[in-house]
Order: sequence, then structure tokens, then C-alpha cells
Amino acid sequence: MAQQETWLIKHAVTGRSFADSRKQVFDCRLESADGVFRFTLQELPREAAEVIVRYSGELNVFRFVTPENEAVVKHWYYVNPESVKYNDQIGELTLEADSKIEYHPEEYWGD
Repeated sequence: MAQQETWLIKHAVTGRSFADSRKQVFDCRLESADGVFRFTLQELPREAAEVIVRYSGELNVFRFVTPENEAVVKHWYYVNPESVKYNDQIGELTLEADSKIEYHPEEYWGD
């Protein structure tokens, strides 16, 4: 089994999910350079992308990575509101975050 990833884009205040790769089909790419994390989402339904743009000031992105034969690692990104853009012509949503918290289960749970 190869590494698996799950993506969530959530409202920071209520915890409402705007995009969830377990329930929706979309492609999400992550690139990072100079401390900035850039997310590019394609194939996300237009309605979901428009809601994400509307709540751009209150977004968190979560990426759950499950490496082969290891525990899941949670990555929590704080989205920069000015970076949230939707290109309706090509169906592409972009977001950027300049901070991230990474959670490793073995650091929080004892034997």
C-alpha cells in the first residue's frame, strides 16, 4: 500500500467542511517555496469553490498523510485570505498559507 492523502478545507470558526477528498472528487497539488505553501485544486465543483472564496478570511486546510505502515500525520495550514482565488474559466482554485502545524501521533499518545 502506498502513502495516502486526505484533503479538507474547513471553516475556521464553525468547522464546517467546504471540501473533503473523502466525499468529493478533486485534485489537490501542494507546492512550497520560501515558507509559502501553495494549494491548487482542480475539478472541485464550482459551488464549493465559490463558498471557499466567500469565506477566504476564515479558512484552514488540513492534509492527512498516511505513510505505508505508519501512523497518520496531520498537517494544519492557516490560509492567507488574500491568496484565495478561483479561475472559473479553467475551474482552478488556488490558496496559499504561510504557516503550518504538523502533528505526529506518537508525540501525543503514550503506550
